[in-house]
Amino acid sequence: MRIGIFSQCYLPTLNGVVVSIETFRKELEKRGHEFFIFTTGNRNSEDKNPTRVFRYPSIPSTQKDYPIALPYLAPLQTARIRTLGLEIIHSQHIFAMGKLGLKVGRSLNIPVIHTYHTLITEYTHYIPLPSRLVEKVLISLSRNYCNLCDQVVTPSSSMKKILLSYGVKTPIEVIPTGVDPNDFTKPYHSTVLRAKWHIPEGKKILLYVSRIAREKNLDFLFEAVRELRRKRNDFHLLMVGGGPEVAYYQKQVKRWGLENLVTFAGRQPKEDTNRFYGAADIFVFPSITETQGIVLTEAQAAGLPVVAVGLMGPKDFIRDDKDGFLTPLQVGEFSGKIEKLLDNEYLRKRFGRQAQKNAVQFSAENTARKMEKLYERTLSNYSQ
Repeated sequence: MRIGIFSQCYLPTLNGVVVSIETFRKELEKRGHEFFIFTTGNRNSEDKNPTRVFRYPSIPSTQKDYPIALPYLAPLQTARIRTLGLEIIHSQHIFAMGKLGLKVGRSLNIPVIHTYHTLITEYTHYIPLPSRLVEKVLISLSRNYCNLCDQVVTPSSSMKKILLSYGVKTPIEVIPTGVDPNDFTKPYHSTVLRAKWHIPEGKKILLYVSRIAREKNLDFLFEAVRELRRKRNDFHLLMVGGGPEVAYYQKQVKRWGLENLVTFAGRQPKEDTNRFYGAADIFVFPSITETQGIVLTEAQAAGLPVVAVGLMGPKDFIRDDKDGFLTPLQVGEFSGKIEKLLDNEYLRKRFGRQAQKNAVQFSAENTARKMEKLYERTLSNYSQ
């Protein structure tokens, strides 16, 4: 099949959407399919296969890694799509590039699949308008866009339930983004990680990997760290990731007197980030807005036990009290589960081994096979 991916973001930007696009692309190309990426222009882009990546004019947004596409300023570029022989459109966003994908699909008379990656109603704080009004508009846009598509994909059953509550009538299939277990077979040795980030020997490493942003519920995480500090100091929290709130949280950590217990490692190349997991002791994830949380599956694949808030995506991937802990949105419960793992090495290792076993079902090969079958079924249903 020849598949057109329409996305607001792509490499060199690195987030869950881009990881998802690249994971499915690589696996399905192994199976003989061809992908063409239609996305925003980016001055830092160095596309390895420029004949397969089509960049549209864009303008900067308030977040430098997320330019805003203006696809209708390049009508000739869009006209070229007719020459590619696309058989299916796979949209990744409901806004500009997603709308273009829908338009192209209808123009070429081919099916449009849309993956609803992000719970966008939790990002209203980035829009300088009343949040309730923005939320209503986003729900309406989401419902209308999904109902114009031929098939919708969500990365978790939790997100599927939310779309159904919005009034989405289009069929919805749950297919999470998989991970390649081979990406986690060469972890840093803990001594290397400690030396690089000045983490004292004897302290257990708590690891967080994701954006440093308000919607990730990081105030909750740091409250849990403060709670733990009142009882002990045999741990160190390593924060891996960039984002709009790095400076803010660095100041907060200093104000709370946590400098000796928290290190901000910044944004790391994906290959390096994969090596962090195996050198840590516990993965901590406070977010309550994740439709999946790919980093959770990555932590599991690396054999790392997880402590996460049991809302949205995490509850579909973490098996509570078997390969990690899911907690209510309560600081005491969250810090208590971290402490339980800190105190029990046998439990940490048992959870880690089980996490690695459970992660197999979410391998990139398995999830790509599911996506391939969905493409085939959607194409068959559309042609009938």
